[in-house]
Amino acid sequence: MIINWDILFKIGGLAGLTSFIWLLIKDLVRFYQKPKLKIRFEKDKDLRTFFFEDTKWTRKFANLHIKNNGKDTAKRCVAILRILKKPQDAINIEDEYALHWAGVDYTHQTTGAEPVDIGPEPRRLDVVFTHQGQDINGCWIAMPLALSGSLRRNQAYLLPGEYEVEIEVKCENGKGAKDKFKIASPHKWEDLDFDRL
Repeated sequence: MIINWDILFKIGGLAGLTSFIWLLIKDLVRFYQKPKLKIRFEKDKDLRTFFFEDTKWTRKFANLHIKNNGKDTAKRCVAILRILKKPQDAINIEDEYALHWAGVDYTHQTTGAEPVDIGPEPRRLDVVFTHQGQDINGCWIAMPLALSGSLRRNQAYLLPGEYEVEIEVKCENGKGAKDKFKIASPHKWEDLDFDRL
């Protein structure tokens, strides 16, 4: 039996090229389907007052809506608020906070993030809030410690004044998003203001 090495190498080279093209196509499809998060904010819809039937609380919230523009579900998404600028007398606050996803029960924890999955539907993210009848002026960052009802001058409390913040949303399997916002912490609870920078 005579082996034609020239033909064998041509077939092998063609098979290798076909395999490379197939892998490239698979990677492009996977990249196209990868989650791509986007931060949405519409002031007239996302800065509003909520009444909580179970606790009888009335709170004004600034929210964001996080949208996944990819085909795959974004896995284990977390949102971080970073303080960029703050009033001079705001000394008790930290640099970073894990934010609260609406609809997630945080009653058994005081800190940390509770990751969520985001499919094609937008997911609401709580950012800051005030509480009707609160004893002190200002607002609170929407983190578990503050949302549970302990409205004190703790690390989530923002003295009245203007703050510039960056909010970053990350997920394990895709492209995150970040944007900058201005928080106007109020003297009266109903005057809470929030806007994109």
